[in-house]
Amino acid sequence: MPQVSRFPKITQFCQQQFYQIQRGGWWVFVRKLRSLLRRLSFLTGIIATAPLVLLLVVIRPYLLVRFGRIRSERIGHFAHDVEAYLCALDRKKPDRHIIDIIGCPEPVCNRHLRAMWARIIRITPGASLWEILDRACQFFTRGDAHHIQFSGRSKDYRLFPVSESHLRFTNEEHQRGQVLLEQMGIPSGASWICIHNRDSAYLDKALDGRWSYHDYRDFSAQTMTSAAEELSSRGYYVVRMGSVVAERLVSNNTMVIDYASGALRSDFADIYLLANCSAYIGSDSGIFSVALIFRKPIVLINFSATLISTLIRQGCYAFPFIIKHLWHKERKRFLSIREMFEAGLAGASESNRFEEAGVEPVCNTTEDIRDLAIEVDERLKGQWQPQSGDEELQQRFWSTVRAYAPAESQCGIEPRIGAAFLRKHLYLLD
Repeated sequence: MPQVSRFPKITQFCQQQFYQIQRGGWWVFVRKLRSLLRRLSFLTGIIATAPLVLLLVVIRPYLLVRFGRIRSERIGHFAHDVEAYLCALDRKKPDRHIIDIIGCPEPVCNRHLRAMWARIIRITPGASLWEILDRACQFFTRGDAHHIQFSGRSKDYRLFPVSESHLRFTNEEHQRGQVLLEQMGIPSGASWICIHNRDSAYLDKALDGRWSYHDYRDFSAQTMTSAAEELSSRGYYVVRMGSVVAERLVSNNTMVIDYASGALRSDFADIYLLANCSAYIGSDSGIFSVALIFRKPIVLINFSATLISTLIRQGCYAFPFIIKHLWHKERKRFLSIREMFEAGLAGASESNRFEEAGVEPVCNTTEDIRDLAIEVDERLKGQWQPQSGDEELQQRFWSTVRAYAPAESQCGIEPRIGAAFLRKHLYLLD
């Protein structure tokens, strides 16, 4: 009989690290080595701060001191994690005085967003020290009473649709934004939709190392050109977002603006454009979270079907979305939603999971994205009229998801998959 590891979780973790180093090469190895050394230094710090932890525990019935560290190197976490924290804080009725000490370590992905957060929460210098104290409190108290959770709390994301955004622009920032729009050729009072395609250029350049295990999420900007021009014919300017991109968006339409490749790109403009757009249409890359925290409609394309339960669990995406197809190399056909779950791909979020299952993610076509853009426009204008049978198809789709992901399907807003996309790809319901 084959020998079974006595420590399956440790074995799986080691295999995952080895795979990432193998795919990412030298830079990923260096990054992971730095992480290991950092953890060792944490251990020393935890031991040294034991007396202070004891003091914090003694005064806790009267004064609760909590520590948190914002994930400021990635725009998605930097946006929606902090907004979720503030939404949860609004709902709490503390029975004692609370002091939150929050660190914001370098690198900071967007300086203007940091400045806006600093107007609302107290960001305290010394992020490394606060992180050590946070870990020390958790270690010695075996609890998280002194910990501020900045990520992974889906129930806090579900507060977004029932609360207002915490961020506001100053009058000076609004004036600066109007100048920006004029420079971009967007008239005063005009509406625009932000679009975005995910590629590996940002992570490869802005953060050390290769991130090829996320490449299954990538798609070309050119697949969005038809949708962008369709939206322009319906009265919208279309702004292609991004800070570091692998390719330009090619279009002769003056209402389609490749802001990501232009000279006007800035940290301020990134936030202002997404905060004031009519909708966001694009990938699930972190940049969409800026539009989300300003309560703008989020429309996801090329979304991974294996992560559908995330949309339900978080419950803050009401607008339609469309998914990538999964082509089974041996069967020579696409997998239905049921077959994706049966293949053990639920929650798959790394390229190797798809490779091991013998499947290949296939991007949405330009026609699929254009059809979704038309639906979005009609929904924004209150003109959307479903065709006969659309509701039945939606119910069939979501009943399959609920059958295989019951725990995640019991809460949150149930978004809709694009109507034209579902009509066209009925194999998903097999």
